[in-house]
Amino acid sequence: MNKLVLVIISMAFTLMPLCAKEIAVDDFPAQWYKDKEYKIVEPHLDYDYSSLKREKIWLVPVEKYSTPHHVYDGMTVKLKVKRNARIGRDLLKRGTPATAVVELWTTNGMTGIPATITLGDVKIQGLDTNKLYCYYVKEGQNRTVWILPLKWALTWLPFVGSFTNLIKGGQAVLKPGDDIPVYYYYDWK
Repeated sequence: MNKLVLVIISMAFTLMPLCAKEIAVDDFPAQWYKDKEYKIVEPHLDYDYSSLKREKIWLVPVEKYSTPHHVYDGMTVKLKVKRNARIGRDLLKRGTPATAVVELWTTNGMTGIPATITLGDVKIQGLDTNKLYCYYVKEGQNRTVWILPLKWALTWLPFVGSFTNLIKGGQAVLKPGDDIPVYYYYDWK
């Protein structure tokens, strides 16, 4: 008898959405963005996206940036070109100033989860920013590799495994010695 009741109840709940008279429309986004300004990103139609010819440019930070010391989303990071790079017939000289934007940063967390700094939107003086590609993630020390096995090994003792949750991961630090690869896509015409 219990199986029959469960089958009837499950059929009633699975067929109920099919009997809906109208589709629910969410008008919250339209009202939220009604009086706000936002940037619409348009594709660059004048660039030949089928070309895969690119040049790798190495950048380094000018100063030290770390997650516990005032890193925030949208922050501009000062960079410079590490070594000379040939862009077509032109030469990009070492020491040319560049900037990047912190697109995302996360703090370090419990159980050994590391902090991260994600860089993007790179601008190099004298180069077309539409042809630059950079996605760089700097991560702190990942301690979950040894904390999680230790935690599960200690679970047979009451509450002892829970103390490993208090160990935090490492901070993310961008130092002047870090190499940041950036790709410049260009056309050979």
